[in-house]
Amino acid sequence: MADLKLLTERVVEKEKAAIRTEIEEAKKQAEDDIQAAEAEEVQKRLQAKEQIKADAEHDYTIRRNTLDIRRRNEVLAAKQSILNNTFKEAKYKLDNLDKETFRQFTANVLKQFTNEEQVTLKLGEKSAHSIDGAWVTANKPAELTVLVSDETVKGQSGFLIEKNGIEYNFLFDSLVEDAKTDILPDISNELF
Repeated sequence: MADLKLLTERVVEKEKAAIRTEIEEAKKQAEDDIQAAEAEEVQKRLQAKEQIKADAEHDYTIRRNTLDIRRRNEVLAAKQSILNNTFKEAKYKLDNLDKETFRQFTANVLKQFTNEEQVTLKLGEKSAHSIDGAWVTANKPAELTVLVSDETVKGQSGFLIEKNGIEYNFLFDSLVEDAKTDILPDISNELF
């Protein structure tokens, strides 16, 4: 019976040892799980912080870009307004040229047609008071016949010259518009 008791004690000891080993392994596994969970939680917090920081930087960049675009648009609008006013003022001054300056301009243009036999001069409504047929006859190139049309170009200053069915436009609004693309860069550089 002593053997049976000894055998029983050994089996019990062996089972106790196995249970202790299982408990130790379970403890170790639990500690590993806790550490992994803590590490995962720390990582999640770091990622959340990084995401918040990235979102804040993104929002800041968008707001800054929006403000930069708004400021640039306001500056461009102001520049455009200045340019528009400059061309508007040029048209106004041309619409209101004194007689002598308008006559000089007309005489210079007519000189460009000295090789032609005949042209027709059609005045803009706003310029019609500056010259008449008698002035044209007295100031045209000698070899050129200039017919002054009884019609005027409504609401315009300057004139049109017709030669052989081709119309040459010297209306001031058109001259300013044509010159705009050529002189716009120079004006922009001077003003800005």
